[in-house]
Amino acid sequence: MLHPTEGFSEATQRVLQFQLTDDQFIHSAPLPIRFKVKQHDQIEWQITSNKPGELHMHAYGIEVRVPKNQLVVYKFQAKATGKFQIEWHPQINPVNTNPKSTHSPSVYLEVYPQ
Repeated sequence: MLHPTEGFSEATQRVLQFQLTDDQFIHSAPLPIRFKVKQHDQIEWQITSNKPGELHMHAYGIEVRVPKNQLVVYKFQAKATGKFQIEWHPQINPVNTNPKSTHSPSVYLEVYPQ
């Protein structure tokens, strides 16, 4: 006897926290940071930074503006599988147009098939 949900698991809510200090990711895990989720999981990013900027995941078309010292929450579903780079783009200061870091290639979202 087959059940309609056999072979499928429910999507899981996953909360991923991003804390940035001086345009660098702060995390207890060593670099590179890998967040592992399953396809169809509901993802919630909780982002804080002591400087304004944007968190990007280009493969998903995600660009989240983050004001200085404010919690930003962004939600999406992990539809595509693969390994996706998450980048931080600091807001360019008009006085200093050459920031020391334009992105952080050391954070990834890995989406595995169900």
